[in-house]
Amino acid sequence: MNKNLIKSANGSILIFLSFLLAVNYLVSQQSFYVDLTQEKIYTASDASRDILGNIEEPVNITFYISEDLPSNLLTFKTEMQDIMNQYEDISQGKLNIKYETPDNEDATAQELALKGIPQLQSEVFEKDKIEVKRFFFGAEISSGDEENEKSEVLASISSLSSFEYDLVSAIYSVSKRDKEIIAFLSGHGEKALDTTELEKSYEIQSVAISADEGNRGFYVAQDPAGAEDLQTSEIASEELVTTEEEKEFISPTTLIIAKLEGDLSIDEISVIKEFVSGGGKMIVLAEKINPDLEQGFVAKNIESNINELIKDYGIEIENNLAYDKSNSTISYYKQTYFGRMPAESYYPFWIQAIAENFSNHSSLSKIQSMTFLWASSLKAEGNDAYDVETLITSTKDASLLSGDALDISPEARLSFADSSKRVLAASATAKDGSGGQVVVVGDSDFVSPGFMNPLPDNEIFFLNLVDSVSSAANLSSIRSKNISGRPIRAVTDSEKNYWKFFTIFGGAVLLGAYGFMRISKRKKLSKS
Repeated sequence: MNKNLIKSANGSILIFLSFLLAVNYLVSQQSFYVDLTQEKIYTASDASRDILGNIEEPVNITFYISEDLPSNLLTFKTEMQDIMNQYEDISQGKLNIKYETPDNEDATAQELALKGIPQLQSEVFEKDKIEVKRFFFGAEISSGDEENEKSEVLASISSLSSFEYDLVSAIYSVSKRDKEIIAFLSGHGEKALDTTELEKSYEIQSVAISADEGNRGFYVAQDPAGAEDLQTSEIASEELVTTEEEKEFISPTTLIIAKLEGDLSIDEISVIKEFVSGGGKMIVLAEKINPDLEQGFVAKNIESNINELIKDYGIEIENNLAYDKSNSTISYYKQTYFGRMPAESYYPFWIQAIAENFSNHSSLSKIQSMTFLWASSLKAEGNDAYDVETLITSTKDASLLSGDALDISPEARLSFADSSKRVLAASATAKDGSGGQVVVVGDSDFVSPGFMNPLPDNEIFFLNLVDSVSSAANLSSIRSKNISGRPIRAVTDSEKNYWKFFTIFGGAVLLGAYGFMRISKRKKLSKS
């Protein structure tokens, strides 16, 4: 064999091995990967990078993960640890991450239960039989010293669908020196809302209004027993028993009014307007006509002076009930010859708003559809002091009902003769640069706890809305990474006919054109 060839081969092998060593060294110093998922669930979002890169105080994260996990969690554990490596790099040393492997002893279970991390269980099929496997998969996030420690707990981690938001919002919460306050107005029959998700990032308070000279503003409202937050107990303002000495005044970032039933006093309106003019944010969820569910499918006017508060911002809630050809289904009981029978029907008063009728507002990021339940339309024209942006409209096939004791049953005969787009949500921003902002949604039912679970995108919109008008606006884009609803776009009859004829005749036309080209080419070749 030629010695030069051997030397050349050995040299090539040496060069190749050197190249592999160099590549391995570079990869060990910096991770490289490609995330091909549609929502980039394995990649830290820009908002996460912003929050993690600007952590105010060091954050300790301790994961409690059992060694013997159900098989479906083994892959997730690896994916989660890869994501945590990203977060650690982004935080530039501000995240201290530990992994502990707890046993299944009772003492361990009790210790972790005190931290808020329960022992989980899952049925698994092993050794030809079903067994119950007990395990831990949770995390504790904390910041500060022992005297001033702030902590949050992720009791159960099981998928990537909400992991980024849950973890990053917990990090954001514990690392901030002070949480923003979100206040829910109470004392006027307001709707009780589920604030569990908001509590991850904000301090939530129910408030009443004091208009006394020298003592104007919002104070923490309690029920007559002093034991419950008014957000879970609808009590009239005159029943509040907080003395002047007991009033705890707060300065909220955002005030939320959810379905006002009754009138605000002139003084209360004045205090709220002062709050907005000083740069405060306000979200109003209200309608002017709503069902009286105790009376069945009958809608009645709601007596409140909410427009006296919001009209100065260039938005008013109109005295009507909107309905649309784009709608969701409703389950109900139908009276038949055999008695009351369960039925399901498309229901025009449950308006399905779709993404093509959304603005570019951050609260609507990646949301594909929402369902409004018995909504009133808005007049959103703006004025000299406020710029108004329309956030959501119905489709062009929406009409309106007005009056009292309206028939809103699934079998009601409705006319779409005057159909057009109707404004369902709008935002007003102060032109003077003060930062004052008011968002009005012509519906409060869409965010009711009873409708949250079957309509998850409604909840995401509401939470994003709070984030977007408050200073934690970055969180909304993280939450929106995993949107579930992707409705089929409605098409016109002409579009349907176009695609029908294209499907039937398109293939034949293309095949005929190809055949004609082949015949023409053969004729040219034969002549030559």
